[in-house]
Amino acid sequence: MVDVSGPAGEGGAHDGPACPRAWVVLVADPVTGETDAFGPFDRPSARADADRRRAEHLAEGLDEVVVVTVPLTPPET
Repeated sequence: MVDVSGPAGEGGAHDGPACPRAWVVLVADPVTGETDAFGPFDRPSARADADRRRAEHLAEGLDEVVVVTVPLTPPET
């Protein structure tokens, strides 16, 4: 799993009041070109969901499928 938020517990842009409160899990299959998004989740739930999805894909022999967690940001107005 790739988590673009960085390791939990590190200081930086994803801690404090500006920290994203919602996360999505993105799944992309480079072979078929299909992508899907799941969520929103809180950060720990997004990581758990991504871990589960990655394990399912690996068990099916689909190791080329990419599973990432990304912060969900509101649209700019």
